[in-house]
Amino acid sequence: MKQLRSILLKISALVFSVILTILLLEAGSFAVLASRYKGLISPRERFRRDTNSFTERLTQSSKGNCGYVDTLFPHPYLGFVHHGNPPCGIPEINNIGLFGRNYPSEKDPKKFVILLTGGSVASQFAELHKRAPSYLEQILNRDYLSPKGGPFSILNGGDGAWKQPQQAILFMLYSDAVDAVVTLDGFNEHYQIGAGTRFEFPANNFINVNPLVTEDFATIAKNWIWGNVRRYAAQHPVLSRSNTVYLILKTFGPEARGEVSVETRKTNVVSMFALPQDWGLPKRIGWSQKQYQKYILAMDLVAHDSHVLSAYFLQPVPAIGKTLTENEKAVVGDLRYASTYRNMVDSLFELRGRGVPIYSLLDVFQDSKQTLYSDEIHLIHDADGESAGYRMMAEKMAAVLAQSWKLKKR
Repeated sequence: MKQLRSILLKISALVFSVILTILLLEAGSFAVLASRYKGLISPRERFRRDTNSFTERLTQSSKGNCGYVDTLFPHPYLGFVHHGNPPCGIPEINNIGLFGRNYPSEKDPKKFVILLTGGSVASQFAELHKRAPSYLEQILNRDYLSPKGGPFSILNGGDGAWKQPQQAILFMLYSDAVDAVVTLDGFNEHYQIGAGTRFEFPANNFINVNPLVTEDFATIAKNWIWGNVRRYAAQHPVLSRSNTVYLILKTFGPEARGEVSVETRKTNVVSMFALPQDWGLPKRIGWSQKQYQKYILAMDLVAHDSHVLSAYFLQPVPAIGKTLTENEKAVVGDLRYASTYRNMVDSLFELRGRGVPIYSLLDVFQDSKQTLYSDEIHLIHDADGESAGYRMMAEKMAAVLAQSWKLKKR
């Protein structure tokens, strides 16, 4: 009996020690995370904020236990698109790896086809999922007659992390098969304003789908395994609530180990797109703004030569033009880019002097008091796919297009 009691005491002491150790680890990890990332946030919320609503919805629409990178597919001219291949394929993918309707090879004699291109916001706006309506198409068909007399039809030409010149390249590929082109961009582009690399520096997605860009295949394999471990932890009912698990994943993941860097190779993406080291910030800013202008102007010249109507919209951002709700303030992130974004918009407006139809949507939410933003740039969709924010944008864009293209009212 005494021996049994001794065993039970040892087991109890061990269990107590384990529990105490876990609690101490959790408390320490919580303190480190709160200090490092400036905020008292639950681990589940931290896991959620490591992604955004675009990548989250895309992952949910694929099959199996797949991450966003598993849905990507290399494109010889656009850098990266998506695929519909098992097990991680996305059902809504069309014939060129984007979303919605298949792309045509020539103009439709009955429909007025508009290519709407940009980044992930443009993709969501133009219809990311079948359940989510294309508000711009609905409104144009409701209120206006198309120049052809037939219905307006929107082609989704947006994708996550896309930025110029991807929009320009896409339009050049299909300029002979559409009747109009509309861009909706600005946020992804603003990151390159004043950067040390060229305006065209590719997104990380390009590196993810092109293994030879990284150091070796062993690193790719390790990062793929680590990504699956992180995804499992983020979805696990217990592990996703652990500060210690999150801290370990952030501390020893590929980004922390520096293994996603390609700068250690003689030939690498950074060196290919590097700007002269003696360029100061003012020169880099002015140069990158001119590059942005160049691609919009190139699109407009191609549009004019192809007898295609055009319009270029600069998207709204949380940092400008909206009184944010408390829910929005919790998810929109650092807003100190406001002056950079405004200056970029002002520089692009110089193109109006050359006849380019460019417009700003920065004021589209100025009178709204509701929560519209779901993260740093995307807008909320409800369970039925409806989005008040994207509908408001569509109403404004349709009115601008009607005036710019001289559309007749129904």
